[in-house]
Formats: sequence, structure tokens, C-alpha cells
Amino acid sequence: MSAPRRALVLVGGAVHADDALRAALAGADLVVAADSGLRHAAALGLTPDLLVGDLDSVSDATLAAHAGLAVERHPTDKDALDLELALDAAAARGATWITVVGGLSGRLDQTLATVLVVQARHAAGATLEVLDGRRAVWPLRPGEARELPLRAGERFSLLALDREARVSVAGARYPLDAATLTRALGLGVSNVALGPVRVAAHAGAVVAVAPGPD
Repeated sequence: MSAPRRALVLVGGAVHADDALRAALAGADLVVAADSGLRHAAALGLTPDLLVGDLDSVSDATLAAHAGLAVERHPTDKDALDLELALDAAAARGATWITVVGGLSGRLDQTLATVLVVQARHAAGATLEVLDGRRAVWPLRPGEARELPLRAGERFSLLALDREARVSVAGARYPLDAATLTRALGLGVSNVALGPVRVAAHAGAVVAVAPGPD
């Protein structure tokens, strides 16, 4: 059996488990739950392969529903997020394309940490994205282009995580051609898709964000 290449990492936060999200998650080789993210498995029709974390926020009922699931347990006092540990576990099992499911609602610090962790892992060479059925984050490394699967009328934003980034955007109401984004200015925020959007990051670290409905 070949090593898994696409993994799902289920994390905490709200997930809107509709048919579109289930379709976007179909075909994964590996499903890793990070602590309370285990609760999303049933709603999404997924069978988890591994549970990772300190297990301080997963309920007894959820654990009982997955009796026999392999567990990689970590101490509560640790220097890494359960998300980071789950990403490590997926990478150790050969995953090079990882979809993080959840992590974009609830505590602001956790949401920001999700975005920054995912961007850092993507910059290191894996392909990552974050989806929750309403919102999405797609990181881009310098020199990379991605097609964002947006529908006409959907809003999206591009945010520079480095002091400056240079990007091009096609398929949007406000196209950009090698435009400079800075970390402290709003250029790139609140664009509108005309359909699938193609974004190229020529320089600097960038995240594309679909904020979902108001």
C-alpha cells in the first residue's frame, strides 16, 4: 500500500457540514482528528484514522463513539497546538496535501494561530488549505499560483503576511497585475469573484481568505 498523500486534519471550531464541503473533502487518504475536531467526523461522513492531542476538549461521548481509534496522546502542558501535532502526524505518514477542516471560528487567538501555522507549513513545502463550509483560507508561497474555487459574487481578500508582497489576481471585480500589498494597508481586502479566481504570489507570503456570508 502506498503512503497517503492527501490528509484531512479535523480541528475545533464550527464546521458547516453540507454537501459542498463533503464533496471538497472526498478522496482523502488519511483523516487525523486534533482533539475536539473528532466531533466533526460523523457529520462529514468520515472515518478517522488517528486522534492526536492532549484530549482536554474532546467529550467522553465522542470518544466512546470512536472506540478502538488509534490515539497519539500528548500532555496538556506542551509547547505546540494540537493542530501542529496533528499536522506533524499527517506529514509523518506521507501526506503532502493537507486540508485543515475547522479552525476559523471561535476564539480569535486560535483562529489567527490556525492561519499562521498553516501559512508556515505551506511555506515549508506542503500544500495546505483551511475549509469549514463557510470560510476558507488558501496560503501562497512566493512564486506560487493557485486557483480559488469561488463562485461569482463571493467575496475574498488577499493579505500580506510579510512586510510586503507582490500579487496578481484574475477573475475578480478588481484585478491586480503585480500589485504590491503591504501588511499594514487595505489594498487586497474585500474583492469580489467573477467565478474561479486565479491568484499569483510573485513575492512575499500571502493568504487568500474567503470570509463567507455576513
